[in-house]
Formats: sequence, C-alpha cells, structure tokens
Amino acid sequence: MTNEELIAYFKDRELPQILRINRAITQHEVAEAVQRNIELLQHNPNDSRAKHRLMQIMDALENPYDGPGIPSL
Repeated sequence: MTNEELIAYFKDRELPQILRINRAITQHEVAEAVQRNIELLQHNPNDSRAKHRLMQIMDALENPYDGPGIPSL
C-alpha cells in the first residue's frame, strides 16, 4: 500500500478512542496517533515506523483483536 493510499484510508474514518492492536499493544487516543503518524509520513515518506504503525492500526480496525491479553504475574 502506498503512502497516499494509507493517508486516504484514514481521511474521513471514524476512529475509536482506544484500540486493541494485538495481544501486547493497546493504542490510546487513536485519532491523535493517526494524525501524528500521517504528519511524520508526509514530512519523511521513507519513515517506515510511521507507516508500520498506521498499517497496524488499519489492520486492527478491519480485524479487531479479541484474544487474551498478557497474563499478569
């Protein structure tokens, strides 16, 4: 997926406040995180970290994680 397609995906998307990405990661303030990563991606198109995080959020929106969390010790 290109950077432009990724940015377009989030353009008018309704985002939750909290999103469980996987077993170990819960993203709080999703809209702010998406905006921050889009800005990073626009300033530096080769920023693989911002693109990776946006891809994780996109995947979590399309396929919500519903498995167990990490057990506490």
